[in-house]
Amino acid sequence: MIAHEDQPALVLHALGETPRIERVSISPPGRGEVLVRIMASGVCHTDIGYVQYARTTPVVLGHEGAGVVAALGEGVSHVAIGDHVAINWQAKCGVCRNCVSGRRQFCEGVLGTSEPRVHLDGKPLAVMLNAGTFCPYAVVPASGAVPIRKDMPFAVAALLGCAVATGVGAAMFSAKVQAGDDVVIIGCGGVGLNTLQGARLANARVIVAVDRDPEKLALAARLGATHVVDSAKEPVFDAVMQATDGRGADHVFELVGRTDLMVEGLGLLARGGRLTLVGAAGRQDEMTFKPRGFMSKQQTICGCIYGDVQPERDLPLLADWYADGRLELDALHTDTIELKDLPAMFEPGYRPHGIRTVVSLEGLA
Repeated sequence: MIAHEDQPALVLHALGETPRIERVSISPPGRGEVLVRIMASGVCHTDIGYVQYARTTPVVLGHEGAGVVAALGEGVSHVAIGDHVAINWQAKCGVCRNCVSGRRQFCEGVLGTSEPRVHLDGKPLAVMLNAGTFCPYAVVPASGAVPIRKDMPFAVAALLGCAVATGVGAAMFSAKVQAGDDVVIIGCGGVGLNTLQGARLANARVIVAVDRDPEKLALAARLGATHVVDSAKEPVFDAVMQATDGRGADHVFELVGRTDLMVEGLGLLARGGRLTLVGAAGRQDEMTFKPRGFMSKQQTICGCIYGDVQPERDLPLLADWYADGRLELDALHTDTIELKDLPAMFEPGYRPHGIRTVVSLEGLA
C-alpha cells in the first residue's frame, strides 16, 4: 500500500489560534487499522472548543465523520474495501478493568493507531480523538470504522458518530429514561435534539425543551417535545413545574456546558431525579450547589460521554432507526460547506447558524 500525499487537512498549530488548511500525507494503515476515505464530517461544538483545550498540538481536527473503507491493515476482517462506515472515536481496548467487567463505556485505554499516520513536512501530527476527520483520509483502529447501511447519505451518516450517538444514548443508555418519566432538555442544538428524540423513543411522558432560539424550539416541538420554553421570555422553573404537575423532572439534561444552567437544572429535579451533564464546560469551570437538599431529595448528578453507547452495536442500529423513520436526522443537517471554508467557523466571534454544519469532502483527494 502507498501513502496518500498532498491531502488537505484542518490543522490546529497552537492553542487559541485559528486552525488552517495544510497539505499533509497519510501513511497506510498498520496491523489492526483501517484507512477510511472520509466523505463527510460534522462540525461539533467539541471541535470548536478544541482550539482552547486540545491536549496536544499540532493536531488534525474533526471526529464526527463517515466514509468508505479504502484500505485494510493486516488482521482486519469485519469490514471490506468499499464498505460504508461511521467513525467511532472511542475504540475500546477490551482489556482494561472496565472493559473486562462489561462496562466498556468507561474504557480506560481507548485505542489510537500504533504510530502516527498523518505527517506535515515529514513531522508527525496528532489527530483529534483518534480520528482527525477534517481530512479526506483517516486511519483509525479497526473498531473505529463501524459498518453501516449503504443507503444512508454520508452527510447524515457523519452525525451518527457524535451528535446522534451522544444525544440518543444520553437518554436511552446513560440516564436510562423510562416510559412515563418527565424529562427536561436544556439546549436544543444537535446533541440536545437527539437527546429529545431518545427520550421520545423511551416513551417519556413529558419532554420540556428549553432554549433561547425560537427556530430550535419549533424544531424541538416537531421532534417530540410536549412543551417548549423560551428561556429569554419566561421562567424555566415555573414552566417545568407546571408541565410536571409541580413535582419536577425525573431527568434533566444540560447540553450547553454552562455551570449556571447545570445549577438551574439541579433545581428542576423531582425527588430521586437525575441531572445528566452532556455539555462540555471549560476545564477550569466550577459548579457550586447546596448539598443538603440534594442529599435529602436523593438526587444524582452524572457525567455523560458518547451517550454510553456500544458503538459497534448502536451506530448501525441508529442508522436503521433513521431509515425506518424512528429518528429524524435530515432536519438536523442545516448547512453544507467545503473544507476550504471551514477555518472561518473557528474565527473569534463566529456564530454558527442552524443545527449542524457538515463539511463535504467527496470532491477531494
